[in-house]
Amino acid sequence: MLNVLSLLLALGGSPDSPIGAAYAQDAAHTYALKGLLYVQVYKDPDTIAAALAHDHVVRASGWTGTVTWDPSNPGACDVKITVPVNRLAVDEEDLRRALGYDTFPKAGEREDIKKEMLSEDQLSGTKFPQITYKSTSCEAAGDNVKVTGDLTIRGKTKPVTMTMTVKADAVNFQAKGSLAINATDFGFDPFSAGFGALKNQNRMILVVDAKGDPQ
Repeated sequence: MLNVLSLLLALGGSPDSPIGAAYAQDAAHTYALKGLLYVQVYKDPDTIAAALAHDHVVRASGWTGTVTWDPSNPGACDVKITVPVNRLAVDEEDLRRALGYDTFPKAGEREDIKKEMLSEDQLSGTKFPQITYKSTSCEAAGDNVKVTGDLTIRGKTKPVTMTMTVKADAVNFQAKGSLAINATDFGFDPFSAGFGALKNQNRMILVVDAKGDPQ
């Protein structure tokens, strides 16, 4: 049912803007990442059975990652993230409520959705147990940071760029941003059932709201 994937990040630091000189006199800082990574998967509203479907929210659970950031050299940033596919959490009520949804699938339905999501023709969780992200470059973009890197889902790697709102100092790190990705870019088609009477859109939205603790 779901095409999903999970997850990306960025870096920066500043007093008034995300990439300032609040700790420019210091060396590069490395942070252990935590926080919220999730993907929103949308139903196709133009199908015959669209009224029977609903949008989905898939949260990355048990993910790990690090960010290294040198305020004097943004191009030297380094971001690494690993998401265990089998620990993806589907349509949790609290998260759906926080995002403004008014429908809440029951536990049995969520289990069925996750089983379909991990199936061979979707994320193929047994064969591809991890989603990974590795940055390749960072650059200032006004008050934001533009982070480019390699996102690997289902064994397929694609370069992606996310513009992040970042705040960082020697003891705190925070990054927020979102990015549209397509299921077909990573080797699988959107979920479809009933000969196309019900299906998901190809486009999904990956959302990052991450924090970091200095290592």
